[in-house]
Amino acid sequence: MFGVILMWGLSYPLTKIALGGMSPFVLAFVRFSVGGVALLIYSRGIRIGVKEAINGVLNVFLLVVFLNLSLIFTTNPALASVLIYTQPLFILLIGRALGDNVSTLRSIGVILGFIGIVISVGSTNLNPGTLLAVAGGLSWAIGTIYFRRRLPQGDLLKLNSFMALLSALLVTPLMLVNWVFDPTVSQLTAAVVVGLTAPAIGFVLWFSAVKELGPINAGATSVLVPVAAYILSFTILGVVPSAVEALGSGVALVGVGLSQFGDRLVRYRRHYDR
Repeated sequence: MFGVILMWGLSYPLTKIALGGMSPFVLAFVRFSVGGVALLIYSRGIRIGVKEAINGVLNVFLLVVFLNLSLIFTTNPALASVLIYTQPLFILLIGRALGDNVSTLRSIGVILGFIGIVISVGSTNLNPGTLLAVAGGLSWAIGTIYFRRRLPQGDLLKLNSFMALLSALLVTPLMLVNWVFDPTVSQLTAAVVVGLTAPAIGFVLWFSAVKELGPINAGATSVLVPVAAYILSFTILGVVPSAVEALGSGVALVGVGLSQFGDRLVRYRRHYDR
């Protein structure tokens, strides 16, 4: 999850840079193609199937398209990352609806994390960018649970290669309709780096974490990605978060800690008392 936090946190400022020279659909195509080909070469094959295709649409295609579109409407790329991470709340709600056992303390932690996210964007107006980012979070949550229930086994590298290449194929018509491609060297470099780190390295680490930790634990920990996005956006773009954004991130961190370690601390305390 540390690798996920770093790779995905970096993708937000780099995506914002790349969008200065190409449309969101062209960038998505570059991102999918670079990541898919890199994984194909490394894994020497792809994992094809109907379930794999559904997983790719939910976890890769829709998520990245919603993300790229949302960044068009936001000045601070970290704000889009915060909204994408409504995902843990959706995972919690969907998981409970499907009968998952979620402790009260863990539920409070995830909800507190979501409250922190809401605080972070409390000073922004509702616009298409915020709605698109939340839509990406919902798609990702559904895809995460689908992966956990339907695709727990198999080669993750080959799976991610197929999902990225499938997403490149799906985004091609949109790219041709909205063709904008006039990047500088730095913008093109940012697009290629995002393609190598976010869909290739990041998603392999993400699905590995989901298999080991479960969707709720992995989703809760992933709330740290917006914090990394704030730090990296400041480092790369010089964008300074507002006091409200900083406060919200702090609340989210408390929620993450509670959702991850609250139950363990309670068990430890009971054992210590005995």
